[in-house]
Amino acid sequence: MKLVRLPSGPLACVYPEDEADDPRAGGMASGTFKAFSGSVEAEGWSEAEALDALDETVRRLSIPPSPEVVAYDEARIAANEAVLPDRSSELTARYTIYNDPDTVRSPRCSSVPSSPSTAR
Repeated sequence: MKLVRLPSGPLACVYPEDEADDPRAGGMASGTFKAFSGSVEAEGWSEAEALDALDETVRRLSIPPSPEVVAYDEARIAANEAVLPDRSSELTARYTIYNDPDTVRSPRCSSVPSSPSTAR
């Protein structure tokens, strides 16, 4: 594993991809190299190719979005925000609390037999 500085600035690691741990590879190396910097990864057939691909990705991700994209995102977020009504005056009101509400038994239906022995 090598630690290098990309032309765009951040540090990156590059290493040969070893698939010896992968049972599907049959213990053979793939011949590719992987490079990563933070959470960004790239692959290539050589160290230089992997680092170039990583540098290009890092540069692309570090460019701020255009004003149109920012305006669209802000409009989408604003449209999805829920505005709740002010209910502070309702919080001071007094409400009746029913601890034991009156219950009524449900009426028996005459068409349903009361025991399995009477139904034939």
